[in-house]
Parts: sequence; C-alpha cells; structure tokens
Amino acid sequence: MKNLSRLLLIICTVTIISCINQKGYVLTGYLTGFPDSTKFYLQNLSTQETFDSTLIIKNKLVFRGKLQNVPEQIWLNSSMDNQFIYANLLIGNENVNIKGDIKDFPWDVKISGSRIQDDYTYCLDLTKADNIKRDSLVKSFLKLPPEMQEVKGKEIWAIINVLDSTTNSINISYVKSHLNTYPGIIELGYLKKSFTKDTLKAMYERLSPEIKASRYAKIIEIYLSDKISEIGDRYHDFEAINKDGEKIKFSELIGEYILLDFTSANCGPCVQSAEELRLIDKTYNDSLTIVSFSADAKKDIWINSLKRDSVSWISLWDGKGMYSETYIKYGVQGIPAFFLIAPNGKIIDKWVGYGKGSLENKLKKFKNI
Repeated sequence: MKNLSRLLLIICTVTIISCINQKGYVLTGYLTGFPDSTKFYLQNLSTQETFDSTLIIKNKLVFRGKLQNVPEQIWLNSSMDNQFIYANLLIGNENVNIKGDIKDFPWDVKISGSRIQDDYTYCLDLTKADNIKRDSLVKSFLKLPPEMQEVKGKEIWAIINVLDSTTNSINISYVKSHLNTYPGIIELGYLKKSFTKDTLKAMYERLSPEIKASRYAKIIEIYLSDKISEIGDRYHDFEAINKDGEKIKFSELIGEYILLDFTSANCGPCVQSAEELRLIDKTYNDSLTIVSFSADAKKDIWINSLKRDSVSWISLWDGKGMYSETYIKYGVQGIPAFFLIAPNGKIIDKWVGYGKGSLENKLKKFKNI
C-alpha cells in the first residue's frame, strides 16, 4: 500500500511539473483607435527578434506562446501612418491584459495580470514625465532644417542632457530601494558604471537567490570580475562558431587591424551598415579584417541574415544573445557597436551607431590601415 501511495505521489508530482513547464503566456488586448487587421508584433528587446504577431479585430487581439527565459523585456509594437507605436512589457509565462487607446501609447497603456509588470510600470512611471519631454525635444530637433540643427540643436541637447541627468538620479535611487526586483536588477545593469566596484559588489551580495540566478544579474557578476573594454585596453578574447560551425578563437585573428562589429539580424542600423561593410571588406582587404559578433539568440535567424545581407567577412555567434559574456565584457549596451583593434591587440577606437559613410570616415583617421 505504501509503495502504491508513493507511486501515485510520484505520478502526481510529474504531472504537476509537466503542466507548469507547458504553461505559456496569453497576452490579451482591448485597444481602440486601430483599424481592423492592424498587425501587432512582440519583439524581444535583448535579441531584437520579432517572435510573435497577430491582427487586431474589433479592438481585440490575443497572443499565445511560451517564453524560454522569464521574465523577458518585450516591446508590443505596431505602426500607423509611419509612426512607430509601442508599449514596454516585462512579463513571464502568465496571463496579461492590455487596455488603451492609440493615443495612450507608449506611456499610458494599462497593463495588468503580472506582478513583475506592476513593478516595471512603477519604475517607468518615476521618469515618465521627463521621458515624455525628452521624446518631444528629440522630435523637435529632427524636424529642424539642417542649417538650424547645429545652432538650435545645442540648446535642445543641453536641455536633454539635464533631463538625462535627472532620470539617471531617479533610477539610481530606485535601484537602491528596489534592488531585489527584476526592474531593479535590470536598471542596475544599465547603471553599473554609476557605482564604485566596491559598492556594486556589496549590492550584488545582497541580491536574493532568485534575482542572483537571473541572467540580468549575470551582467553585474561579469562586470565585477572583468574590466570592461575601453580605448587603450587590450582586447577581450572569446570563442564562438562561424557559419560553418567551426569554433573560432578571437585571439587567432589578432595580428592585423580588426574591426569588431556587434550586430543583430533585426537591428535596422545594423542591416544598413552591411553595404558599407562589404565595401570596406573589399577595399581594406590587405590591412583590415572585419569580424561581426551576432546578438541573435537563434542560429537560423543569424544564418539567414548572413545570406540576406551578403556577408563576405567573418561572422561569429555563441547563441547567448545580448547576455553573452563577450557582449558584457566589451560593455556593449547598444548596437551596432564597433571596436577598432590594432595589430598589437590594443583597442584604438570604439563607437556606437551607424550613418551612411560613418565607417569609412572613422577608418580614414588611421593612416596605417
């Protein structure tokens, strides 16, 4: 009888675990102001991968699926009249409800059903007013004619810098008082350079086991154990695979100039840079090696992007997305990010972002290349 009871207990336990593991997310929205058949997407912010989509019908939409890593930072997004419309989510595999009108995006959409999202919304609300002002100022700058951007732009960006300083201070205070929350550890990852290493280490030691085990805390762990790459530092070595599945060690490529490019398949500026990278690969073939490192979490997305962009240079992937140790050690927080490494292994320049001709202009500053 005892054995039968034990067997039934095991079966019940396995069944419960199986049900938990199969649980996914259900994201239900009631959104007004959108025509029927407007397409909405879910985009993973850490990998920039669009992983789900659905149509809004009679003001309603439903997403169903399963997140592999929880909680996950997600953009719910669409576009109307060439305007990008989005809302910020931080959710797990749970039932989440979204309610609002088109005019409520991105700041005033109501999101319910997730405790973690409630924490995240509270965090975002602390700096909402300043972020709304910032968005308005950036839009006003972009509307200026080119001849006025230099003069008027200085005034606008001076105001933006003050706003950024204010939001930075608010977020630092939030992190200190909400350290053991997912929004808290995510913000700490962005703000890690605002603290001394000793302070950061003490904060890391105070993390709960759950938060410390998350990939968001991994950023802090690696930052504490390794110096983040700056101009003048020696490169960080790493190992990843190329498109043929061969393991490549970065140190094996050192010996000539290297343009290390952190990129992703679904990053617009990254895709735009491909044409110029192809030209540079051809023009500087004798003196420079381009090495791209992909932030894509899925191998097929990475491989397909190589074909789409006609990548002729070395591209490497480790499958860890933006939480790869390589990304963290190089201090990458936005992509595309570029590091120019000299034959002696020293980083001689680094920058973030891409505009037409910007790579060529950077390389022209170094006459030895």
